[in-house]
Amino acid sequence: MSTFTINNRVHYYEINSQRLASPVTVLNFFEEVAARQSEECGYGLGKLMSQGQIWILTNWSIQMERYPGWMEDVIVETKVCSFERFYAYREFKIRDKNKMILGTADSRWIFYDLKRNRPVRVPPDIAVVFGVDGMQAAGGRFPEIESAESCEQKLEFMVRLSDIDMYRHVNNTRYVEWMLEAVPVDVHREYLPVKIEVAYKKETVYGSRVISCAAQKQRDDGGIEFLHQVTDKITGAELARAATQWKRVE
Repeated sequence: MSTFTINNRVHYYEINSQRLASPVTVLNFFEEVAARQSEECGYGLGKLMSQGQIWILTNWSIQMERYPGWMEDVIVETKVCSFERFYAYREFKIRDKNKMILGTADSRWIFYDLKRNRPVRVPPDIAVVFGVDGMQAAGGRFPEIESAESCEQKLEFMVRLSDIDMYRHVNNTRYVEWMLEAVPVDVHREYLPVKIEVAYKKETVYGSRVISCAAQKQRDDGGIEFLHQVTDKITGAELARAATQWKRVE
């Protein structure tokens, strides 16, 4: 398995009120390194789109030990661990300049054929260029996320042009941004999300209106947990759900 690495610096526009990189910033770092590796391997976004194929993200599982601060240099790395039928499993790490791990993430992607409008098997030549030895079973990494039955916090958003990616769908980091916005501001001031589990269910497009809700759960260790759900305002269809665990800032 081949590891691909890029160097980043946390910019002023990427930090929160605590002068730390936001969770969405970290996800953007992860997405960037994945896209850059794909380009380096010869199977970048442009080539796949010309063949009517795309990767669709289905799951995130993120664990953060520490969020990097403003102007901090970080090392972001990724590798494709395995392919299984039409799934790809990709890992990420973010490190400080001394190579200490700040956070890790697992992700699952579906290889999708736009012309046939369905998932298709990952071609063997893609496994070769990513340094993966054939197709390997890798299920079980992403347990089902509990549904947010009753939500104390709800916010409505309209999908803007700035939310849309090159596939003309909402970028997956936007769903996480909407979810975190529904968490009370007092929590944001005193806590940071240290674990984020996300499952994407259905796409949404420009002009849609969505509802983000968050239901709080108290933990025995003194931390806070939220269950999140993003739904279409008109149809009620579930677009994404998540579970986040928060730790008090020291």
